[in-house]
Amino acid sequence: MGDFVFNPLFVRGRFCLKWYFSRLFCIAYRVRTVKLLWAVCISVGIVLLFAFPSALAVDTGEWYSSLKLPSFALDGRYQTIAWAVVYIADVAALSSLFFKGAKGARLYLPVAAGVLDLFWCYAFFRLQSVAAGVVVAGMILLWTVLCAALNFKKDKFAFTVFCFKSAWQAYVFAVATAIFCYSL
Repeated sequence: MGDFVFNPLFVRGRFCLKWYFSRLFCIAYRVRTVKLLWAVCISVGIVLLFAFPSALAVDTGEWYSSLKLPSFALDGRYQTIAWAVVYIADVAALSSLFFKGAKGARLYLPVAAGVLDLFWCYAFFRLQSVAAGVVVAGMILLWTVLCAALNFKKDKFAFTVFCFKSAWQAYVFAVATAIFCYSL
């Protein structure tokens, strides 16, 4: 008997691409998974670069407790949870943008919005300037609305996340504006 060599491309004498494409799909799936993991890791790193210093800038000491807060302002515990959710949403949106190969303004604007978050915490809590907090919160709100608009057709997931973040930034802007108005 002759040596039998198994060739998966030929089954019973016929050319069979099913096995070949199933292996190719498996490799493509692995590459896609690794690309998604890298996108998430890069996004977590970027968000931590502005989330961690923002948390250090927040000081809710005597100055903040002396401010007259509007009736719709959340309690401190809930604000902590809300900011954590916002940063997780930032990671999700940036991961989606990295994964889908976003370039230019679609990628840089969300990162710039994160840097503005850091400036807002510094201006409002460290400098204790309500007016500067209102200005920076307004800039962040415009920035996140622009991020949502840029992703409307290209990335529905990022669009949805930026709409959520825009709603949160509108709340932050409203609270800062109310505090400013009460302090006049």
